[in-house]
Amino acid sequence: MSKPSTQQQKNILNTVIGALPDNRPITSLQLVEEFEKCPKHFQPINKTYDQDQDADLWREKMLIGKRTTRYLCQSKSEGLPGYIVETLKIINEKEITPEGFSQLTRTADTEQKAWRKKQLVYRLAKKGSAKQAITDIILCSRLRQAPEGFTLAGDINGILVCFKLSPVPHRPSPSVPSRQSITDLEKTIENLKIQSSVSNPQENEYVQLLSSYQLSPKRVAPKPPMYSTGTLNIHTDVEGVPFVLNPALKQYSTNIPAVYELADAQLEYDFHLERQVLCTTKSQNVQLTNPFFQ
Repeated sequence: MSKPSTQQQKNILNTVIGALPDNRPITSLQLVEEFEKCPKHFQPINKTYDQDQDADLWREKMLIGKRTTRYLCQSKSEGLPGYIVETLKIINEKEITPEGFSQLTRTADTEQKAWRKKQLVYRLAKKGSAKQAITDIILCSRLRQAPEGFTLAGDINGILVCFKLSPVPHRPSPSVPSRQSITDLEKTIENLKIQSSVSNPQENEYVQLLSSYQLSPKRVAPKPPMYSTGTLNIHTDVEGVPFVLNPALKQYSTNIPAVYELADAQLEYDFHLERQVLCTTKSQNVQLTNPFFQ
């Protein structure tokens, strides 16, 4: 079985990540004429949620010439820093934009007119103050009401625009110390400085040495003996250490057993047995060279 390539592994990883729910709030919206030219870090909504069909929001039938299209794109990382999309709604093309809402007037890729008959507007809110935010937007071509868990924003040329609201998680802000606690901390630090300046150095567990104080040994350490092995000079850890008994052990009696001594007569050996063995197998050459036959 062949090992999958790096590109195949990336495709598998992207598929798995795409299947997982992403509850991050949407931070920016854009409109493009061709969804392949969606801005960087934006995801185009080019298919309907209910029928997986073309999610074009222009929806104008053209018999001759190039068809005009509009596709909505969403991002969860781009846009105004610190702001998220809190809600959105659909209004008529010539209707005045509600207060606090923003509108998309031009396509991001071709700078063309954004909407026909109706338009989408949205409202931004600070992430730290918003309780809810839009985390997903879907387009439906057949359904006449929003699916479960989604809110209906309106209709654009026969396409239902629905969005999902999710609570915005907030981290508790760190508590700011009061002026009184800061003053108490400053007094404590000052007291520690005063105590350290008047304390007796002899009572300290550790003595601080001045930078000018030099520690010098009573005798110069002997250089370890070295011996050469080829191109390397090597010394062992025990070389140069005197082989003497510790003076603290001299008070104990040490009875060393006597070594067994052999007399001169016991050391004499005539090799008679060896001579007999050699006599049975000797040859002329062996007899001339063997020291036992002199």
